[in-house]
Amino acid sequence: MFKLAKEFFRLPLNVKEQYIIREENYGYIRRGQENLDTTSTKLIDEKEAFNIKKSMQPDKLPPLFAELDNYQFITKFYRDCYDLCMQLLTYVAQCFNIDLDYFTSRHKWELKPDNTLRLLHYPAIENQSDEYIGAGAHSDYGSLTLLFQHEHKSGLQVLDRSTNTWYSVEPFDDMIVVNFGDAFEYWSKGFIKSTVHRVIMPTINSTKDNERFSIAFFCNPNDLTLLSPIPSKLILAQKFEKDEHAKHVLDHDNEDSLTAGEHLAMRLNKTYTY
Repeated sequence: MFKLAKEFFRLPLNVKEQYIIREENYGYIRRGQENLDTTSTKLIDEKEAFNIKKSMQPDKLPPLFAELDNYQFITKFYRDCYDLCMQLLTYVAQCFNIDLDYFTSRHKWELKPDNTLRLLHYPAIENQSDEYIGAGAHSDYGSLTLLFQHEHKSGLQVLDRSTNTWYSVEPFDDMIVVNFGDAFEYWSKGFIKSTVHRVIMPTINSTKDNERFSIAFFCNPNDLTLLSPIPSKLILAQKFEKDEHAKHVLDHDNEDSLTAGEHLAMRLNKTYTY
């Protein structure tokens, strides 16, 4: 996947922009088009990305991805990521002592929305600046995120929300970083915190190429899934506490009526300029 990502991002900008992202949330995202940290209008996300959805047919993809062998590889990788997420969701249900299919039944393959496979490229910059960041501080919008980092290139940081301290997540061979998303903060009444994270831009080093590539798979609950508390004794007694880093999660007027689809649309509308 990293080989395909590198080949695509090295194409001329005018070629990549033929596949610019639309409201369906698939396609190319140019540098500066996305603002993940919606609390700041100053920071500019300097990455570029390409979103792939299950529903995308080869004729909607760049020729590189539509080539038969590559298309089959991408679709298999996509399905493997989905299957891994279903295993993880089963383990989480077991931890809460609820039906093992409680979460997986809310992530049915054939129902909307599609999950999103995202290829990411963070070009190196001359110097770090307060005005530029690879990806602004944010939590993910769904239930789980799988993150694949490449070639020991660091940059990912996660926030300890209890101390407001950032920690770097160093990449290791054969390691997948798993983040909880907003859905679990709703379902668990704040018992599970959605992972607030950011990416610091790599700086240019004269001795080596410091650009950064990563791949993320965003697992989303089906659109009509309610984000109401799960039927676990561990959760029912939990107080629904607010957190300054999750106001977008906990400040909704009526948590019980909010669906996963409504939450996803709300977050995406605040993120992109189309």
